[in-house]
Amino acid sequence: MAVQTTAMKNVLSDAYKAAALYGALYTTAPGATQGTEPTGGAPAYSRKSLSWSASASGVTSATSTFDVPSGTTVVGAGVHSAVSAGTYYDGAGVTSQVFASQGTYQLTLTFTAT
Repeated sequence: MAVQTTAMKNVLSDAYKAAALYGALYTTAPGATQGTEPTGGAPAYSRKSLSWSASASGVTSATSTFDVPSGTTVVGAGVHSAVSAGTYYDGAGVTSQVFASQGTYQLTLTFTAT
Protein backbone atom coordinates (compact mmCIF):
# COMPACT_ATOMS: atom_id res chain seq x y z
CA MET A 1 0.00 0.00 0.00
CA ALA A 2 1.31 3.43 -0.89
CA VAL A 3 1.36 6.16 1.73
CA GLN A 4 -1.74 8.30 1.22
CA THR A 5 -1.20 11.36 3.41
CA THR A 6 1.33 14.17 3.21
CA ALA A 7 1.65 14.05 6.99
CA MET A 8 2.89 10.43 6.95
CA LYS A 9 5.16 11.08 3.96
CA ASN A 10 6.79 13.88 5.96
CA VAL A 11 7.19 11.58 8.97
CA LEU A 12 9.06 9.07 6.78
CA SER A 13 11.15 11.82 5.18
CA ASP A 14 12.05 13.23 8.61
CA ALA A 15 13.07 9.76 9.86
CA TYR A 16 15.30 9.24 6.82
CA LYS A 17 17.15 12.51 7.24
CA ALA A 18 17.51 11.95 11.00
CA ALA A 19 19.39 8.70 10.27
CA ALA A 20 21.25 9.62 7.05
CA LEU A 21 23.69 12.14 8.55
CA TYR A 22 26.70 11.73 6.21
CA GLY A 23 27.09 11.43 2.46
CA ALA A 24 29.72 9.30 0.73
CA LEU A 25 31.03 8.71 -2.78
CA TYR A 26 31.91 5.27 -4.15
CA THR A 27 34.28 3.89 -6.77
CA THR A 28 32.19 0.70 -7.00
CA ALA A 29 28.42 0.47 -7.34
CA PRO A 30 26.46 0.35 -4.07
CA GLY A 31 23.40 -1.80 -3.55
CA ALA A 32 22.44 -3.85 -0.52
CA THR A 33 25.97 -3.06 0.68
CA GLN A 34 27.95 0.12 0.33
CA GLY A 35 30.43 0.72 -2.45
CA THR A 36 34.17 1.32 -2.00
CA GLU A 37 35.00 4.87 -0.92
CA PRO A 38 37.93 6.79 -2.45
CA THR A 39 41.06 7.31 -0.36
CA GLY A 40 43.82 9.89 -0.36
CA GLY A 41 44.06 13.19 -2.12
CA ALA A 42 45.09 16.68 -1.04
CA PRO A 43 42.75 17.80 0.36
CA ALA A 44 41.83 14.25 1.31
CA TYR A 45 38.50 12.63 0.49
CA SER A 46 36.12 12.29 3.44
CA ARG A 47 32.42 11.79 4.03
CA LYS A 48 30.45 15.02 4.34
CA SER A 49 27.78 15.90 6.87
CA LEU A 50 24.40 16.45 5.27
CA SER A 51 22.11 19.40 5.88
CA TRP A 52 18.72 18.21 4.66
CA SER A 53 15.98 20.59 3.53
CA ALA A 54 12.64 20.73 5.32
CA SER A 55 10.36 17.86 4.32
CA ALA A 56 7.67 18.93 1.87
CA SER A 57 5.15 16.35 0.65
CA GLY A 58 7.60 13.65 1.72
CA VAL A 59 10.56 15.05 -0.22
CA THR A 60 13.86 16.29 1.24
CA SER A 61 17.26 16.94 -0.34
CA ALA A 62 20.84 17.76 0.63
CA THR A 63 23.85 18.94 -1.40
CA SER A 64 27.51 18.47 -0.48
CA THR A 65 30.82 18.98 -2.26
CA PHE A 66 33.48 16.29 -1.94
CA ASP A 67 37.23 16.42 -2.55
CA VAL A 68 38.15 13.63 -4.97
CA PRO A 69 41.69 12.30 -5.42
CA SER A 70 43.45 12.03 -8.77
CA GLY A 71 42.89 8.74 -10.58
CA THR A 72 39.44 8.17 -9.07
CA THR A 73 36.29 7.24 -10.96
CA VAL A 74 33.11 8.03 -9.02
CA VAL A 75 30.27 5.63 -9.88
CA GLY A 76 27.98 5.79 -6.84
CA ALA A 77 26.94 7.61 -3.69
CA GLY A 78 25.26 6.78 -0.43
CA VAL A 79 24.32 7.81 3.09
CA HIS A 80 25.71 6.70 6.45
CA SER A 81 25.09 7.29 10.16
CA ALA A 82 28.66 8.42 10.93
CA VAL A 83 31.66 10.22 9.45
CA SER A 84 33.57 6.89 9.53
CA ALA A 85 32.33 3.33 10.00
CA GLY A 86 28.74 3.59 11.29
CA THR A 87 25.74 2.17 9.47
CA TYR A 88 25.30 2.23 5.71
CA TYR A 89 21.65 3.10 5.00
CA ASP A 90 21.18 3.67 1.30
CA GLY A 91 23.01 4.14 -1.97
CA ALA A 92 22.67 4.35 -5.73
CA GLY A 93 24.68 4.67 -8.89
CA VAL A 94 25.49 8.09 -10.32
CA THR A 95 26.65 9.17 -13.76
CA SER A 96 30.27 8.01 -13.83
CA GLN A 97 32.89 10.76 -13.55
CA VAL A 98 36.64 10.24 -14.01
CA PHE A 99 39.11 12.46 -12.15
CA ALA A 100 42.46 12.52 -13.97
CA SER A 101 43.59 15.10 -11.40
CA GLN A 102 42.45 16.18 -7.94
CA GLY A 103 38.99 17.75 -8.13
CA THR A 104 35.61 18.21 -6.50
CA TYR A 105 32.30 16.44 -6.96
CA GLN A 106 29.01 18.12 -6.07
CA LEU A 107 26.38 15.62 -5.01
CA THR A 108 22.69 16.33 -4.50
CA LEU A 109 20.78 13.61 -2.69
CA THR A 110 16.98 13.47 -2.71
CA PHE A 111 14.69 11.25 -0.64
CA THR A 112 11.07 10.86 -1.68
CA ALA A 113 8.55 9.00 0.49
CA THR A 114 5.96 7.28 -1.70
